[in-house]
Amino acid sequence: MIKQMIGGLLAVGLCLSMASCSSSPGDGSSSSENSLLSSQAASSMASIPESSLPEDSSISLSSVPELSEAPVSETDDTTDVSDSSTDEPSGQRETVRVTIPEGFSLAQIGERLEENGVCTKADLLETANSYDFSYYPLVAAIPDDANRCFKLEGYLFPNTYDFYVDMKPQDALGKMLRGMESAITDEDQARAEELGYSMDQIIILASVIEREAGNKDEVKNVSSVFHNRLKAGQKLQADATITYVENYLKPNISGDINRYNSFYNTYKCSALPSGPIANPGRRAINAALYPADTNYYYFVNDANANYYYAETFEEHQANIEKAGL
Repeated sequence: MIKQMIGGLLAVGLCLSMASCSSSPGDGSSSSENSLLSSQAASSMASIPESSLPEDSSISLSSVPELSEAPVSETDDTTDVSDSSTDEPSGQRETVRVTIPEGFSLAQIGERLEENGVCTKADLLETANSYDFSYYPLVAAIPDDANRCFKLEGYLFPNTYDFYVDMKPQDALGKMLRGMESAITDEDQARAEELGYSMDQIIILASVIEREAGNKDEVKNVSSVFHNRLKAGQKLQADATITYVENYLKPNISGDINRYNSFYNTYKCSALPSGPIANPGRRAINAALYPADTNYYYFVNDANANYYYAETFEEHQANIEKAGL
């Protein structure tokens, strides 16, 4: 009799605890692509093989910021490991805080995470292309393009994050993808459409602005040069795109390592590259969406980060002399 009463009480307790349980749903999907320009630092050109450089350029060299010293994005709220919607076990796991600067490429992010014991660069690069992240709306909207090397390039939002040591690469990537999802607003999407671009194209453009505008106060003027050249149907001739191909694509792919040259090198492709060349921060995204209103088609900067803009090639040639290049 006592055993039956105890069993009955346990059953009632179990029913009550189950009645208090609930579950929550997941993510969604949506966006598309185009092609872009500019110019980069004379110092960085020393590392570019001569065979990759154009015989003659309508845009002169402008300085590219040192990536290892790039600032963290303005949305600088440190992202906690607890925001990870993954199956990583909870508990007293070792964590590490890692800063991903604006303008870092996927390969550089992989190197930084490996240095900090989060996951290996090789695993991160492989997972970025093989894992299905389409439950993130921005990722789902990326065009399916065989000429795009790293699908997630441009979508890993620069910030300071707390990662687990020995974390699954898909979970590490997920944290940064959620950062980008939070950074892009409905207003951004509407503005991109107003300009006649997809959000993906704006991110591609922002990545070039990020790598070309060494002086952050000049991003909107630099953006205006790119927008004006795109509207005019001119090749963008951005030296930063050559640097990306030589330093961040070729060393990290197998097979024919030159197969992406004509799709990312903007001395060869007609407009925007096939994909972003870096992961842009909020400032560069804003500049891509809201360029200054100018008639500039050229720019160059000197060693002191003074910028010189021109409407004609003749004016640009004079500015190159002023800049001491």
